[in-house]
Amino acid sequence: MVQEILDHTKIDHDELMKRIREKQEELSGFVTLEGAATIVGRELGVVFKKKEPEIRSLHIEDLIPGMSKVDIIGRVVRIFEPREFQRSSGKAGRVGGLLLQDKTGQIRIALWNDKASLIEGNKVRKGDAVQVKDAYVRQGLNKQPELSLGMRGSLLVNPDDPRVSDLPPLVETKVRIADLKPELTEVDITGRVVTTSDIREFERPDGTTGKVASLILMDSTGQVRVSLWDERTELVKDLKSGTAVKLENVSVRSGLRNRPELSLGSRGRLLLNPPEQEVAELPELPERPFKLEELEASMPTVDLAARVRRKLPLQEFKRDDGTSGKVISVILADETGTARASFWGGAAELAQKLELNDIVLLRNAYTRIGLTGKPEVHVGKIARVEVNPPDVTVGALKPSCIKIGEVEPNMDALEVLGRVVEVMAPREFTRADGSKGKVASVIIGDQTGTTRTSLWHEHADKAVGIKAGDVVKFTNCYSTPGLFGQPELHLGKQGQLELNPTITEELPPADMIKLAAPAPKRTSIADVQKEGMRTQVRGTVVRVFHRRPVFDVCPDCGRSLGSVDTSLMCEECGKVVTPEHRVVLSFVLDDGTGNLRATLFGKVAERLLGMGAQQVFELFKGTPDLAELYDKFKLIGKELVLIGTTRHDKYFDQLELRVSDVQFPEPKQEAQALLKQIKAGT
Repeated sequence: MVQEILDHTKIDHDELMKRIREKQEELSGFVTLEGAATIVGRELGVVFKKKEPEIRSLHIEDLIPGMSKVDIIGRVVRIFEPREFQRSSGKAGRVGGLLLQDKTGQIRIALWNDKASLIEGNKVRKGDAVQVKDAYVRQGLNKQPELSLGMRGSLLVNPDDPRVSDLPPLVETKVRIADLKPELTEVDITGRVVTTSDIREFERPDGTTGKVASLILMDSTGQVRVSLWDERTELVKDLKSGTAVKLENVSVRSGLRNRPELSLGSRGRLLLNPPEQEVAELPELPERPFKLEELEASMPTVDLAARVRRKLPLQEFKRDDGTSGKVISVILADETGTARASFWGGAAELAQKLELNDIVLLRNAYTRIGLTGKPEVHVGKIARVEVNPPDVTVGALKPSCIKIGEVEPNMDALEVLGRVVEVMAPREFTRADGSKGKVASVIIGDQTGTTRTSLWHEHADKAVGIKAGDVVKFTNCYSTPGLFGQPELHLGKQGQLELNPTITEELPPADMIKLAAPAPKRTSIADVQKEGMRTQVRGTVVRVFHRRPVFDVCPDCGRSLGSVDTSLMCEECGKVVTPEHRVVLSFVLDDGTGNLRATLFGKVAERLLGMGAQQVFELFKGTPDLAELYDKFKLIGKELVLIGTTRHDKYFDQLELRVSDVQFPEPKQEAQALLKQIKAGT
């Protein structure tokens, strides 16, 4: 500046600097030397050219709460569907959102009221570049900066702006069904809807009500089950078989038999009109009946073909209006699994004539959750039943190979390989009709756990030749809950026993299997995070689920009969039996760090109640009001120590504890344990 004044005037350098300092002093130091030089230069006739300020583009890392009129470019990483809310004034509002990304970071932008409609109709897609104008920055709930776009702001999709070229590409998360793995966490996937379930409500451990619905999705590589939760369940009302959809940001989880499943919650989206190029890659939905493994609970209509595996006798019952009804249950099987089917009314009479291995084609049946928590088929008035129809084939049921630690009660058609730990000699027993039966038991184990197996009928005689250390393979066995709720295996008429078969995977020695399950350590409920965890927790019963407290099993073979109370045909024994009652309880335990649903079976539940199964049954029959019945059990407020194994309930998406032992904490022992823990510094 000084040089420019010297170049355009006749003043010398020293005089100029003197005048600039005097001007600064004259203005009491309120201007800088540059400011004073500007004033002096203007007095001498020198006008400096004003330089245009350099404009630097804003990036996400530059944003701080309090900024307004923000203009920024970003790429859409995630889309949050609009939702309605109630303002403090009582008026309704709407808000949706986007997660934007540039080379410096990510930020969420809230789209308020009318701006939320930009998300609908696929006006904005994941991966699009957007320009946000006149937005403001505030602190979000996570204490991080968050953009807000209100009435005065605007959002332009895929703008013609040079800054777009500076945006990093979106990381590809789209996968095929065959490529799904739990470690993928969140994915995008496009497929056709095979079927949907109805929406069903359930009660969470904290007492709140949740909703869940499910659908089966297919692409050219396979099929996958998708669970929709809470507000997302409403989406199934718009879905029909064959509809093409795209799921974004869905969670991948491990389901039954460790098969991947998808979960769509508040963070995910379901798009009804996916891009045409993605739809073009999808095969058309094949017109074929469902396989049994594809059944979901609460499917309003379903066609399926299967073989008759077992048939139960016809039952008559009285309805609330006094009229009589009929029902017969049939166990169906195909190459994918088994399912129980109930034939009602006129269909029951037709089902009476069915023979083993008959093929039945059911149309317009529906499904419900059975007593075991698995889908069951119901054949009612509008259903059509065809027996051994031409051109319909059903594959043979193949037993499912399963590890011992994966066995749960009431599983059928299993193939289990294990090493014998202990053998109990065959014993004879007398059935209710006076006939004789024989049963033997063995304890077997593998790397995942141990279980008791009962060998019935001709298999009991083979137990004489079995010794500890042998390897056994049970094919077509089934499981039931044992006296203490733990799953037990049974090998009946349809099963096969193979002694010391050729194996491809080495099993631990019998001695090692015996030592493989030390007593679990005490754990806080907050730290109970995964399935298959054997643990011990202490807490207070804060909520009890009012369910029928008894179920019934065959007294001879242990197979579950459901809830029949009176005589009924046992599928395995092939005869009418008087059921043996087993107690079942379910409640929520809270230890201050969290809560956990716990389920107790058999003798464990009896010990907690302080009464036997027959007493519980008689109390149940004499107390129609379940709330009154559970008040008599006096469970609320009890302090308990529970030992068991966690399992994941796939229908309600929560962990529960299958209890194998229950203890009542002794104050002195608890104080000693706490003192020991303090001394250990943990």
